[in-house]
Amino acid sequence: MFFREDVMQVVCDVLSKKNYEKETELAFNLYLFYLVSFFLHIPSRINFLGAIRLDFLLVGLIVFLIMSSASYKGSKLDLSSRYLISIFLYSIFCIPFVKWPGSVISNGLIEFIKGAIFYFFTVNLILSEKRLKILLVVFVSSNLIRVFEPLFLHLTEGYMGSRTYLGSGDFAGRLSGAPSDTINSNGLAFVIATIFPFLHYVLSPINKKSFLVYIAVVPVLLYVMSLTLSRSGMLALGIIAFGIFFKSKRKALLIILGVVGISIMWMSFSGTQKDRYLSIVSDDTRSSASAEGRIDSFFKDLGVAMNRPIFGHGLGTSREANFHAYGRDQPSHVLWTETWQEIGVIGLILFLLYLKSMISNFREAGRIVRANLKESDFLFRCLQAMQVWLLMNILFSFASYGLKSYEWYFFGGLSVVVYKLANKITADKDGSEHGGIKKVVEKYPLARRIRGQ
Repeated sequence: MFFREDVMQVVCDVLSKKNYEKETELAFNLYLFYLVSFFLHIPSRINFLGAIRLDFLLVGLIVFLIMSSASYKGSKLDLSSRYLISIFLYSIFCIPFVKWPGSVISNGLIEFIKGAIFYFFTVNLILSEKRLKILLVVFVSSNLIRVFEPLFLHLTEGYMGSRTYLGSGDFAGRLSGAPSDTINSNGLAFVIATIFPFLHYVLSPINKKSFLVYIAVVPVLLYVMSLTLSRSGMLALGIIAFGIFFKSKRKALLIILGVVGISIMWMSFSGTQKDRYLSIVSDDTRSSASAEGRIDSFFKDLGVAMNRPIFGHGLGTSREANFHAYGRDQPSHVLWTETWQEIGVIGLILFLLYLKSMISNFREAGRIVRANLKESDFLFRCLQAMQVWLLMNILFSFASYGLKSYEWYFFGGLSVVVYKLANKITADKDGSEHGGIKKVVEKYPLARRIRGQ
């Protein structure tokens, strides 16, 4: 009896998922369009689309389509979703106790929703391996354009977009996002670090042509990274390289390629670039002062967090809190102090629990995939990329804010997706061992009725 109920549950899940995929086809396509619009800032490029608030309309329509589908009603929340909702509700609960409640209502909650919506869309619309492939193609392609566009402007017009102080009254140009983009130099470096694992694990192994594309793109990405003068970005690439090295079976080859690559890059660096990157490990450089300033800012930001340690200053008020505390008109550039400043120690714990659930999803999915799939399979490669990305982003969290940014929520949603897909592999394997879904449907009358619905 237990076996029959277990297999019947698999049948019900498979059939209901197929129905839900059909119901959400339009919402999924709109989500892809929203991704392109979000990353490439389409409304800011086309005035008419900006005037009609295209992104807002897309989000509203996608939410309506998801929530109006019959299969969505009655669906259970996973653990990551519950933690995410708890952060949002706790931020609302704290409004009477924070210092700037108006800023929370007018800015903080809206910005948090803009980031968290990626989680909601990804979990509810990426229902199959096919959709996951399409999503990653759109995601990587859009972000590659964000890298290539400022590079093109730099090569044709000398565009840099930003600059950094070197000391003694001297400044150096830093490549940032294109004029229509919103990212600074560190943000552009983060984009490069984000797409790198997916190019390595997902794109390059497809066939010989994709591998050649990968070989051609990597030097371009490294060149753009050097133009950003981003020390945290270069460290992030180092972490990615370590993750790839750790997972690889060709460690000797990677060591040789790494030594050759680093040597070529170092010889091609200008004096300013060498000075900038040497400041990571040396106090005797012109750029060391800015590196020490970043450390000093961390302790000041921590002090600001301790001014209101329980409830925080309010969601979205890190910049405001820092300015009033010590005149720094910037949000904390460390994710953990930013979170503590805004939603207090309880909110920080909730956020850490959300991250813990995301890590658990990736770890459990990896365990299932390693036991059931080959290294050449898409889901196996996809998980490798996501695990390396997670390792990199944990490092980047010590050099960038991100409580309201999309990345933690987009990849949190992906962690749920890959975990569900991995569990589906186990379910399909169990069904195959017992004669497959088709034979089960033929054997049990209830299954035939479900299928007929």
